[in-house]
Parts: sequence; structure tokens; C-alpha cells
Amino acid sequence: MITMSSERNVDMFSGLVLILSIIALVMLIIGPFAGTWQGGNIYWYSCLDCENSTIGDYTSQIFILILLIFQIIIAVNELLPKKLISRDMTLFGLLIAIMIFGFSLIGLISFGVYYDYAEWWVDIGFYGPVVAGVINTILLYLKHKNK
Repeated sequence: MITMSSERNVDMFSGLVLILSIIALVMLIIGPFAGTWQGGNIYWYSCLDCENSTIGDYTSQIFILILLIFQIIIAVNELLPKKLISRDMTLFGLLIAIMIFGFSLIGLISFGVYYDYAEWWVDIGFYGPVVAGVINTILLYLKHKNK
């Protein structure tokens, strides 16, 4: 009788980081980062393909996009049975998560300062990365502490 036991420990921290990073990436790509009401029926939005982004929040969105892709690559690497990158990438992932949160705040401040004269708000493209940045920071910190 042949029994096959393929017991494998799944890294739940990396799995959650992967899920949150993918959700944040989708939210950043499909939704506006922030919006402003210019009066009447005139609404301007800041997003990756909108024309009313400021230099600061557009640049922040590009950096967030790149950092989320790196975060996804690191999480996938940690979940693979044979890692492509043999080094422990937890601290690098933690730094990326903090940077995602930081660039989200920089983009928010840039948009808010530029459109201070009008009514403005943050939108789904902000909330996804900022929440993922905070939760991924916590998850990766806990992963690092549990080693």
C-alpha cells in the first residue's frame, strides 16, 4: 500500500498579504484616488488615467502601483514550495508596506493642498492601498516577530 503524505506548512501571513495586495492593486487601477467638486455638475477625479491629477498624487499612485506589484511578487515567492528568491524577504516586504501607506498619505496631502479651494474627498483608489499598507505592515511585523 502506497500512502502519499504531502504535508506542507502554508504561510498564512503571506497568503493574507497577497490577497490584500491584489485587492488594493485592483482598487487603485479601477477606481479614482480622490475627487473634487468644482460647482454645478463639474466633478474632477484623480486616478491613473484621469487628467485632473496633481503631480504629487499622480506620482504617488505610480509608486504605489509599483510597490504593490513588488509586494505581490514577495508574497507569491514566500508561498512557493521552491522559492525563487532564497533570502528572507519579510523585512523588505515590511518596508514596502510602510512605503505604500506613506505614499498614500503623500498623495492625499498633495491632492488636498492643491484642491483646497474646493470640496474634495478621497475615493476607492486611496482606501485600498492605505488599508492594505496598514494591515500588511501589521501582518509582516507579526510574521517577523514569530520567526
